[in-house]
Amino acid sequence: MYSYEWDSSTGGYILTPMPLTFSKEPRPVYYKELDILGFDKIWQYDKNDSYPYMWAEANNYFYRGRLVAKVKGGTLYQAPEIVVLEDPEPEGYPLRYVDIPQMVEKNKGLIEQLAQDTIKKIYNVYIKYKSKVDVFYVAFSGGKDSVVVLDLCQRALPHNEFKVLFGNTDMEFPTTLKLVENVSMDCALKDIEFYIANAPKSASENWDVFGPPARKVRWCCTVHKTAPVINKISKICDKKFVRTMMITGVRGDESASRSEYDELSKGKKIAGQYSFHPILEWSSAEIYLYMYEKGLEFNEAYKYGFNRVGCIMCPNSTERHEYMKKMFFEDEVMHYTKKIIENSSKDLRGNNAKRFMDIGGWKTRLSGRELKFAEDERFSFEEKKGRLVFQIRNLNSDWKKWYKTIGHLQKVDEEEYIFEYDGIERRGSVSTKDGYDFIEIENSSKTKNAIEFVFYFKNILAKSQYCIKCGTCEAECPYRNIKMSGGKLEISDKCVKCRECLKILSGCLYYNSIKGSKIMKKLTGINKYLSVGIDANWISEYAKDHTYEPGNRKTDVMFGFMSDAELVKKKEITQIGEIVFRYELDDELPWAIMLVNLSYTSQYGWYIKNIPFMDTITQEAVSLRLKQEDVSDKAISEFWNGFKVILDTTKPLNTIGFGIPEIEEKNTKTGDVKKKMISFYRSPWNNPDERVILYSLYKFSEKCGGRNQFTLTELLDDSIERDGVSPTQIFGLDRDNMEKVLNGLTFNYPDLIEARFTLGLDNITLKSDMSSAEILNQLF
Repeated sequence: MYSYEWDSSTGGYILTPMPLTFSKEPRPVYYKELDILGFDKIWQYDKNDSYPYMWAEANNYFYRGRLVAKVKGGTLYQAPEIVVLEDPEPEGYPLRYVDIPQMVEKNKGLIEQLAQDTIKKIYNVYIKYKSKVDVFYVAFSGGKDSVVVLDLCQRALPHNEFKVLFGNTDMEFPTTLKLVENVSMDCALKDIEFYIANAPKSASENWDVFGPPARKVRWCCTVHKTAPVINKISKICDKKFVRTMMITGVRGDESASRSEYDELSKGKKIAGQYSFHPILEWSSAEIYLYMYEKGLEFNEAYKYGFNRVGCIMCPNSTERHEYMKKMFFEDEVMHYTKKIIENSSKDLRGNNAKRFMDIGGWKTRLSGRELKFAEDERFSFEEKKGRLVFQIRNLNSDWKKWYKTIGHLQKVDEEEYIFEYDGIERRGSVSTKDGYDFIEIENSSKTKNAIEFVFYFKNILAKSQYCIKCGTCEAECPYRNIKMSGGKLEISDKCVKCRECLKILSGCLYYNSIKGSKIMKKLTGINKYLSVGIDANWISEYAKDHTYEPGNRKTDVMFGFMSDAELVKKKEITQIGEIVFRYELDDELPWAIMLVNLSYTSQYGWYIKNIPFMDTITQEAVSLRLKQEDVSDKAISEFWNGFKVILDTTKPLNTIGFGIPEIEEKNTKTGDVKKKMISFYRSPWNNPDERVILYSLYKFSEKCGGRNQFTLTELLDDSIERDGVSPTQIFGLDRDNMEKVLNGLTFNYPDLIEARFTLGLDNITLKSDMSSAEILNQLF
């Protein structure tokens, strides 16, 4: 909301009435954080946590307005490195506390005005929506933001008009559970109802069932938080369909994705629920000031050096945080570390386990192939002469119950059935042969109805063959027509066929986590460009008059790359090449076009599908992932060095979602400069060119057999096996960004695309029969 300036007199900061453009999220630094990082060996200070000593912005430490130190790196087992930039106090004098009372006094006017504005906002939303929802509740996480929101709500609303709900993941910091206990007792004294939602099974049990969560296999959030909270609210209200107003502590400065949130929205994640984020525009500077002014209880984890609190073991946690967690909560961290090692299919004997944890190898799991208890898939699917053939091991009869969620199933005789979906009937059969069950259904067309039918029926089989009654499907049903009690599934005949339960990843979170144990083809061509890599300057020089050749092996590599990018074919410029070469090659646009084409090659395709966004990637982490696919050490080294060259020389790739490198330069004895890539980091394309996205959608359509209709939900689901590469995966675009792009395309190119996201629709239709190359030519 407001900007801030450091104040050397108090050791704190002063809010300024200037609008906030970008917050570095300052946080107070207490002695316990300084101790655990090793600053006690460098500076003198009292071991008293009444007040902080300084402030940190990320890993930068500020003392009375001066940047005095930084910390770098850190892993689960290794402390971050301290870099002291200057002495906080002259001649080694002890550090002085931040004068919190005086800092609060100096900021009292602005912070109270901000609080009053927010209280008024909360009250106005309550008045406007109290007749439209069944319950208002504060989603309490135990973090600083939810503590502030709860305080603002109890100042704004009658205490009997809202509830507080804590979703206990069973992996919380011990300090969070202590805070929750204290806050719940305080709520009881104020006649505010406080509830706790838990999953049916403990987190420890589920880690042994689902396998450890990973960045792309995050079953934990739904199973241990979202689903229990929804089911709890339903029980509290004792209604099938509950309309709720969830009041959260979400803030835009916490992450790039949250900065795109609307303050008030409906059904973004949960049908029938409004989400209200009253402090969306607050910064952490304002959060801490408000907490200090009101004397609100801190989660002790903030005094340990955490900027956010969450789960003890999280695949999205930074390495520095993992070190801090281990130092403060060792028993809890090592409990889950042991489970990661025990459940992994890798050889983690000796030092392998420590190295595996240090590089975050467990976070990159993509399927069940990396689990010790992986099994062959329980069903498979193929198309044969206009028929869908599903081969299933021990077919569970629950598939008939699940069919209610998409259509009507009519039994003709012992084996024959009629499968109705959206008004179209298909004849099929269920039979048994050679120890397997078979479901065969006619499906000869490529219409939207046919494509959707295949997608949903596969998800029905996933549910019936893999269901472990985790409660997710029950929670996902907005009309409460799914019940799982006593180990039995019940689906009401009143099911409205909204299919929300079928939109879960792969149909079933358990299946999504353990699937993929089939033998995969050996990955080849990963080192196609050798260690030479691609220097962007070569492409720029070639674009001038199409004659440039860097020489010998470099020329072969350059033409190989341009061929993969579809700029040349047998060294002749293609239509796509002519379009690309019209632009300056220090712009994003030509490289974005090339990246769409390159995503269908072995090297770039593997990179795009396997390297996550918003994470620092080291060579060891890449090596570990490639070794799972039997890639040799030599090929891995060439792969890494090749990407070092193109990332270092191609600045546009840094901003369109491909990668930002950390390059270390050293002077050799011969006077040359030798470059080494330490790591790289993928961040989403913040301002995507909608024409490139449209081109990529037509390319996606071609690779998916000419399909011209699909959903955004499908594009965002990276777990679906398909030949097309979604633009969301190439450029790191989330749902909100894609909706904006697709709505813009619908308006600007109505003859080429139509997308609809209103009234519960999620449809994308490509309206032209032109090829992707022809589309590109028309667009440019």
